[in-house]
Amino acid sequence: MKRFKIILSLISFFLLFIFSCSTDVNVNGEWDDIPIVYCVLDQSAEYQYVKVNKSFLGNKPASEMAQHSDSLFYKKVDVYIHEYVNTYKTRTWTFEPVEIDKEEGYFANDKNIIWRQKMDMKDDAVYKLEVNINDGEHIVTGETELISGISITMPSGVAALPVEIRHYNGNSEYRYYNGENGKVYQMCLTFNYFEVYNDDTTYYSIPWVQAKSYKTTEGNSEVSGYFSVAAFYNLLQSNIPAPREGAKRYVKMPESLVYNLVVGDENYMIYMDITEPSSGLAQDKPAFTNLNDGFGLMASRYNVYRAKKLDRYTLDSIHRGIYTKNLGFVSPFDDYYRPYF
Repeated sequence: MKRFKIILSLISFFLLFIFSCSTDVNVNGEWDDIPIVYCVLDQSAEYQYVKVNKSFLGNKPASEMAQHSDSLFYKKVDVYIHEYVNTYKTRTWTFEPVEIDKEEGYFANDKNIIWRQKMDMKDDAVYKLEVNINDGEHIVTGETELISGISITMPSGVAALPVEIRHYNGNSEYRYYNGENGKVYQMCLTFNYFEVYNDDTTYYSIPWVQAKSYKTTEGNSEVSGYFSVAAFYNLLQSNIPAPREGAKRYVKMPESLVYNLVVGDENYMIYMDITEPSSGLAQDKPAFTNLNDGFGLMASRYNVYRAKKLDRYTLDSIHRGIYTKNLGFVSPFDDYYRPYF
């Protein structure tokens, strides 16, 4: 009888073990290695960049795994961009890995690699990305056309002609040609000034991003944008603190105000719109990728800059106008400004 009880206990234990094993669930499932690749070509830039990472999953907390660079980078990555003109491959660039500094944070910073190369690109070509990971384990591909024909037409490109921004009740206008293959446009204005205090000079910049606009027509046409003059002076008033006693401030010449037009293609536009913070109750956003055998983005953008000096009337408004008279800016007839007028 005692022997029977022992056998029964062993059978019960075995059945319990089998049952327990059969109902265990691995919430992480099978590991699926997915490359994450980003490449945005900008022919107005000196270098083109490609960022390659890998997604990771495991049984440890994500915050712990993210601190190990092996979780973020592949052992071997070869990056190429091929140029095609009229469907024929004309050139290939091999990108070089470079390490860049990364501040401490959620992800590991002991290894931070990005691939870069100089490219002299053509407006009428198609550029195809190829990322070969671990000798063919993954081959990520994508393609894009370039944005071309972008130019700022107002304010003028003539350096001697200054910009006037002084009528508080009005608007200041800028214009640009929207070119080919661009879909989203955004102007960023940057006001530059410096402060002299006890023989030390410190330079400051105040960026002011304007609302995005979208291209809805074909062809290259001139587009106008506007910003409020009162809003410009409010920007200065809100971002420049009261000066220290004895400090003098100057509007930087001749780069008083820099106009930077940023243009993105359709894929860039979709990606940026999807990844913007949600302002509604629904926080879930659809995923977007235009790559094969990977996740990420292959797109194009274009930057064009125009630096302008402000005219004496505007300098006078900054010096003694109702919004900025207490900010310590010198008279427009100060010796510093004389060479520019």
